[in-house]
Amino acid sequence: MKKAELENKIQDATSSLIDMATDICWNKISRNCVYIMSEIDESIGKNFFELARIRKKSNDKKVPKTLNGIVTELTAIYENLYDINLYIYKSLSNKTIIEIRYFLKTSHTAEFYPTIINNEPMLHCKVARPFYVTESPKSNKAERKFDVNWELGGIRHEWNKFIDKLKYRIWKIKYDRKRKLRNKNVG
Repeated sequence: MKKAELENKIQDATSSLIDMATDICWNKISRNCVYIMSEIDESIGKNFFELARIRKKSNDKKVPKTLNGIVTELTAIYENLYDINLYIYKSLSNKTIIEIRYFLKTSHTAEFYPTIINNEPMLHCKVARPFYVTESPKSNKAERKFDVNWELGGIRHEWNKFIDKLKYRIWKIKYDRKRKLRNKNVG
């Protein structure tokens, strides 16, 4: 992606992101978008839930900007950009806040940096999926739609987590019983 194409590419990726989210989420997602930016933190030793909590706390303090404002900031660091990822941070009835998470070339190891120094940044759009909607790969069931704002928490998200954990515990008890019976019959 060339520097001159940055605004158009982000605008196209935003449209694709909203289309993807509309297909798999039950929310009505506004196309009136504003943006926030975050550098991807690859801290070792922090788990996913801790990183998500820290990111939410940080993002809630940020003032969303227009596409022009965000492109200006990205242009300033363009030469050092390695990867740009668009996510829906929050979807409200009248606007959608898109989080742009970027990864810098200088964040890579010293050995890898020379191989990417002249690469143009990559652009991706992704919809985060909660663990409780994913079906097994061999399942014929369609995945159920979910709340696009699930990462922000809320009663529905907590309820779905509870139900999924309960289903897992029931499965585990049944599995352990079958294993004990099998071992008893073998021995």
